[in-house]
Amino acid sequence: MTSEQSLGPDCRKGPSGNKHLISEVTGVILAGGLSTRFGSNKALAELNGRTLIEHTAETLNQLFYNRLLVTTTPDIYNFLDWPEIEDTFVDAGPLAGIHAALKHIRTCRAFITACDMPFPDAGLIRYLCGLPGEWDVVVPWPDSGPEPLFAVYSRDIVSVVEERLIKQKRKLRLLFDDLRVRRVTGDEISSAVQQHNMFHNINRPEDMALIARAED
Repeated sequence: MTSEQSLGPDCRKGPSGNKHLISEVTGVILAGGLSTRFGSNKALAELNGRTLIEHTAETLNQLFYNRLLVTTTPDIYNFLDWPEIEDTFVDAGPLAGIHAALKHIRTCRAFITACDMPFPDAGLIRYLCGLPGEWDVVVPWPDSGPEPLFAVYSRDIVSVVEERLIKQKRKLRLLFDDLRVRRVTGDEISSAVQQHNMFHNINRPEDMALIARAED
């Protein structure tokens, strides 16, 4: 297991030599799900010749200087060549992954996404990371509801997240009740995105076929 490029107690930008890379936010992928509905590790399921997690990692590689993979099985993702950490709270769902990420990043914020959303939109990610204001969370909030696993989280909320995990209050949407949330509306999303299927996630094998057909 490796440590993230910018671990540490302070809050700073990474020394990116590429002006197009986001240096003040860490790009994080959560890959700790049990994939019970899928039947196997869906992060390693292939779509168009690459694993789902490779699709996600490719986009974040092009966006972020600092990157981090949160997983319960670090050895199987060494092929990504990403820094990796494990959850502190075991078997506690995606909130535990968010907690682990926020505890270990050195940047003030993290863009956090799941490994089963293979088409993260770079334009929307840049928009979310660039919004001004002292927000605890910046989250896309279309008419269908919030997308908490495609959102920017402040490192300052780690104690709030930890308290909810200790009390076994693990529902992500309820976390927002305690925080300053910037809701990114459907109109904002439409103006920022370059593609419109970025919130499609994979839960079952048949979802793979549907997304593959949509990409044809």
